Amino acid sequence: MKRIHLIFGLAGVLFAACAHAQPAARELARDDGSRIRYYLEPRDPAHRSDRLLLVIQGSDCNSVTRVRIIKSDLVRAWPQADLLTVEKYGIDDTLPYDGDPERPDCPAAYLERDNLQQRASDLDAVLTELRRTLGYRQVVALGGSEGAVVANLLASRSRNVDATIAFNGGGQWFLNDMLHSLASEPVPAAQRRAAEQGLRSFARHVLASPPQAMNMSSHGHSWWRSVLELDQLATLRQVAGPVLILQGGADASVSPQETLSMVARLRLAGSRNIDYRAYPGLDHAMTGPDGISRMPEVVDDMAAWLRRTLAP
Repeated sequence: MKRIHLIFGLAGVLFAACAHAQPAARELARDDGSRIRYYLEPRDPAHRSDRLLLVIQGSDCNSVTRVRIIKSDLVRAWPQADLLTVEKYGIDDTLPYDGDPERPDCPAAYLERDNLQQRASDLDAVLTELRRTLGYRQVVALGGSEGAVVANLLASRSRNVDATIAFNGGGQWFLNDMLHSLASEPVPAAQRRAAEQGLRSFARHVLASPPQAMNMSSHGHSWWRSVLELDQLATLRQVAGPVLILQGGADASVSPQETLSMVARLRLAGSRNIDYRAYPGLDHAMTGPDGISRMPEVVDDMAAWLRRTLAP
């Protein structure tokens, strides 16, 4: 399954390393005795906002403190809000950045315990604590790639999220998005068919096997099982609050067609809380065919949607 790591290499484009001043880490206990590590950054140190923007990173094995796009672009989606970021299970800011999706030093606890449900549970626990202690009135969850899926999952199960923004998170089934990524590669048809068969075989193995030690594209068995089992269509049907789904039309990591189909089915089923916007020609990192990032313009659209959606 060597081909799988290329898919996650594409997803990692969104999350390059960059040095930023980082607020002190805070911690919250999990039921198993481990600690959730998170960072809360006031937009104005002299005045805490009553609004909170939670930004959720994608599928890489890196500290959220290394995610450059959060502070370079995504904070502008809701500039009045304080910023919250949360580390994945087993990761903290001492882990050096590595863009290799097959990095050899992913923490053992991360490989064993990180999955979509764990991330959503951790985020909800932190939001519950911050709303209780600091009185945040409105919370927006924003994520891209895997972060988009986690944002939707969080909104489906938490009363702490008032609006959700998910960009380039793919369609109903993760396997279909991976198959789309395979089909996007310029390789001979026979090689593509063999890779597809291998991917389907890997998925069947993960879904049929009990928990076991695994490191495939910097993810363990628990993560793989969670992403292959998750029905994102069913998840979004459980979200009561407003959701903005954005999708690049030239995304080679997840399928724009699968995303559009999922949104259409949601609307046919009566979901009136889902807004959708497509960006023809933009890839997984919201970059155009000329190599220029359009993320600033995409974030402007997020901000305009939030102004309309959360207006008094």
